[in-house]
Amino acid sequence: MNPPPSSQPGDRPDARPDRPRGLFTFRIIGLLDSLRRSGRLANRRAFGLLDIEWRIMTQVGEHAPLSLNDLAELLSLDRGQVSRAVKAMVGRGLLNSRRRPGGPAIVITLSEEGGALYEQMGKLAAERNAFLLNDVPPEEIERVSAVLDIVMRNAQLLLERERAYGTQGAGEDA
Repeated sequence: MNPPPSSQPGDRPDARPDRPRGLFTFRIIGLLDSLRRSGRLANRRAFGLLDIEWRIMTQVGEHAPLSLNDLAELLSLDRGQVSRAVKAMVGRGLLNSRRRPGGPAIVITLSEEGGALYEQMGKLAAERNAFLLNDVPPEEIERVSAVLDIVMRNAQLLLERERAYGTQGAGEDA
């Protein structure tokens, strides 16, 4: 069995395993869930995009050109599911998909129409961000941003540690 993360001096007393809702990570996950659900509705209303489609648009807009495998990995989704969505989006003129020269891999980029849509999505995201931070003083935003940078770095370290454990002990809890 993998060892749990070690306790740190700053651990809060309400962050005990028997009270998961008090854990900082659960609060972040709750925030992410609310943001994702409202974003899903906003993107469907404004652009007619399904959840997987706006997630694809954001990743391709940020990281293009992408292979299908890289896109599926970025989204943490099944390659087949991503492939079907990409095919539909190519058919609607939002994405371009072409074979990489010299190989079977598909390269995905935004089409001209997709690029224009991506810009509109960015404007909507900026409006939503402004609404979320409207009542928060700038110095608090800076402080929280610094804390999130530390937490994100530590989350990356946890991910690397879990990858290092590999499949060792897999099935012990099954």
